[in-house]
Amino acid sequence: AVDGQTWDRSFGCVWEPIFDPKDNSVVAPVRIGGQWQLARNGEIIWEKPFVQLWQQCFSPRGERIAAVVAPRYGRWTVAVDGVAWQRDFSDMVTDIAFSPDGKRVGALAKEGQSWDVVVDGTPWAIAFDMAWRPVFSPNGEHVAVKVEKNGKYTLALDGHVGSQMCDAVWDPVFNSAGDKILFKSIQD
Repeated sequence: AVDGQTWDRSFGCVWEPIFDPKDNSVVAPVRIGGQWQLARNGEIIWEKPFVQLWQQCFSPRGERIAAVVAPRYGRWTVAVDGVAWQRDFSDMVTDIAFSPDGKRVGALAKEGQSWDVVVDGTPWAIAFDMAWRPVFSPNGEHVAVKVEKNGKYTLALDGHVGSQMCDAVWDPVFNSAGDKILFKSIQD
């Protein structure tokens, strides 16, 4: 229901709805015939159904939408505008992030005890004990992530791990030009 008005169509189940930042329409994962699809104001907007679909989010200007999906049972990935990444993961996918221009998408994926940073469907070559939501530079060219490896914390940038291992690190912040990163840390 939106402002007390229910959609014209009912579904077997509905996950958490969100508002479209462009027009305030409401988008929610809905279950139809044992599969999950994405609906806007009760109308299906993604053609392909998934075994599971949730955590949908819009790009900053609302032009694109991404969600965590299971293309098959027990396998997780991200779908952007209804198209799933080719690479999927066994345990979970979470923390979807769009670049400021909405052209790139990052997320975290867990397989076993390791966390991968996945950007535009491709995991970085190194896995971590833990990772946090990807942060894009203003132009979308770079991606920085707070990561944990062997009980210490640092930043990873574009798939390369920083050399400064710390006792704590906070999320990175890019400057407006995207050529510098500010991060707070505690060391020793």
